[in-house]
Amino acid sequence: MPEHNRSGNVQTLRNNITTNERESEMQALRIHDYDEGIRLDTMPLLSPGPGEIRVRVQACGVSFVDLLVAGGGYQLRPPLPFVAGSEFAGVVDALGDGVGSRFAVGDRVSGSGAIGAWTQYACVPPTGLTSVAASVPIEEAAVLNVPYATALYGLRERGHLQRGETLLVLGATGSVGHAAVQLGKLLGARVIAAVSGELKRTAALESGADEVVDAGDPEWKNQVKLLAAGGVDVVFDTVGGDMTDAAFRTLGWGGRHLMVGFAGGQIGALRSNLAIMKGASLVGVDIRQFGAREPARASALMEEVAALHGDARIRPRVAAALPLAQFAEATARVRDRNTIGRILLCP
Repeated sequence: MPEHNRSGNVQTLRNNITTNERESEMQALRIHDYDEGIRLDTMPLLSPGPGEIRVRVQACGVSFVDLLVAGGGYQLRPPLPFVAGSEFAGVVDALGDGVGSRFAVGDRVSGSGAIGAWTQYACVPPTGLTSVAASVPIEEAAVLNVPYATALYGLRERGHLQRGETLLVLGATGSVGHAAVQLGKLLGARVIAAVSGELKRTAALESGADEVVDAGDPEWKNQVKLLAAGGVDVVFDTVGGDMTDAAFRTLGWGGRHLMVGFAGGQIGALRSNLAIMKGASLVGVDIRQFGAREPARASALMEEVAALHGDARIRPRVAAALPLAQFAEATARVRDRNTIGRILLCP
């Protein structure tokens, strides 16, 4: 899963401690050794340094990518030990020098970074935070930034999805797929969701999908073709593997296949002649690089996502919220492919 970065570099939430900060304590989930796994530590309370804001974290998301990072199975391998987790929301607790007037103590905020979110307190630069409206649950704000920014960036900026076009979403009940269904509808598209099982079918329809096909049916590709006369305009692919080739074949002339991730565990392969035959494009979607290379545009996109959430036009699906001490149960539920909705930790 891609990370949002609003500072121009891969953002990590600060977890270094100095001796003069040991006045009180906090808890955090840290990785000391990849073979040992996640450990709940009691550690000195962070103090915000110059240009930093301390957030009292009230909820943080647990994603499959977070688990890969925590297990050393992702391309990002932070120096050990480190606090895991990439998404959080809470309340501004303290201000460091030189942070400006954008945020004040007591403000509700959300943020995301490569690591550092599974903790009671996180210190981040103000550019790494987004305001959270008083009208929305803080738990939803904790899992809003990454999936919805990824989906909006992919559909509108990379896929140029137009009103009246047909959108096929693979993995439509995953966090990013769920966001793509909702945003596809807001952008005026007809949405076809590809999921497996009756519970996920129901969830996709509740998210706003117009049609649902069973991805476990060997004939699902032909079902999509029957539903999309003339072919699909945009594929939003979070799954990869064999589904990538099958979905690309559903595209109509001039279609765009957005490659977002590989939740299925395998990287799919395409025959290049298909692009010629369909006049179609394979387009990569990487919200992390977008944030690093175009921070101003990425920041504006995040503010737009927050505004849509504040107006109740988009809503993340939350399956469960557990205390930090129940991190083992939280990670097990994330790995369970039958889980529908996000799993949260609430420090």
